[in-house]
Amino acid sequence: MSEINRRRGRPPGPGVDRDARREALLDAAERAIARSGADVSLSQVAAEAGLTRSAVYAAFDDRDSVLDALAARHSHRIVGRLQALATGSEDAHGQTRAAVDLLAAWFDENPTLAPALADRWRANGRSFVETTLTQVLAAGFAARSLDSAPAAVWARAMVGAVASSVEWWATTREISRDELVDHVTSLLWSGLSATNP
Repeated sequence: MSEINRRRGRPPGPGVDRDARREALLDAAERAIARSGADVSLSQVAAEAGLTRSAVYAAFDDRDSVLDALAARHSHRIVGRLQALATGSEDAHGQTRAAVDLLAAWFDENPTLAPALADRWRANGRSFVETTLTQVLAAGFAARSLDSAPAAVWARAMVGAVASSVEWWATTREISRDELVDHVTSLLWSGLSATNP
């Protein structure tokens, strides 16, 4: 059969791994946001990834879905680190301070990306963070033979207090990061220690 008559189809070679493509595009989106700001376009993301715009649309519906995926990515990373903190030490005060510093560090290390994702993180990722923190608190209360009923409320109050304080600090930088972490930890610890003298 001649080349002309050969049936056309997809080119030879392995197909595109959709998950790997999505991760590569999210990496590119992070770099584009760091360079150009939160209003980065899909065209800029595609250029950063070395792909066509149609390749971006094959993986994501629109710009919002890219930002939502980035928010989910960072939410999962933060939760993973929170879980590691919860199991890595018996020192509850040290755990509390380390958790506050973890979020402060995220804003500190991602000065352009963090504000771009903050609202989406609250809308799309916070429930995951709060659910995990609820489980961590409930387990801690149970280990100390305390009532775990407040865990869900405390988790949301803690996340709200930390997020609001850290976002303010990331914008104003009126105090050092250590001071911020110490102040927020003192506030949270006063409540935690009251339930477990």
